[in-house]
Amino acid sequence: MPTQKPDSTKNSSKKKMVIIIIAVLVGLLHLVTGPQYAGPFPVFVNSYLIDILLPFALYMLLTLFGTTLFADWAVKAILVFSLGLIVELSQYVDAPLLGSVFDPWDIFMYALGVGLAVFCDLHLFPHQFSFWQPEEKAP
Repeated sequence: MPTQKPDSTKNSSKKKMVIIIIAVLVGLLHLVTGPQYAGPFPVFVNSYLIDILLPFALYMLLTLFGTTLFADWAVKAILVFSLGLIVELSQYVDAPLLGSVFDPWDIFMYALGVGLAVFCDLHLFPHQFSFWQPEEKAP
């Protein structure tokens, strides 16, 4: 069992704060970019932006759970992508869970969002935030 560093609780709190800010910003952006959105790149924003950002935010939110199940980045990535895939395939078979129109590009956007989250979690955020360290796998 890894020894807990004296400031690990402080670092964990900072990491949680960043994740919560990301999730809140994605939620607010979703409200701002509703069907009436007419700003820059309306087709991309209305069709695909949330398909990238929601998986990104969900991946990050899964890191808030201190369970060993979500300690591995690959488990989080597979779970989040699978959820998006199920949502999209349900639209394909005309039994939508969320959304209403099947678009194969949405599946690509889900993968892009998950990939971006993994990249940020493992590579970008540890360099940008001194307190951000990828979670260690349980022994």
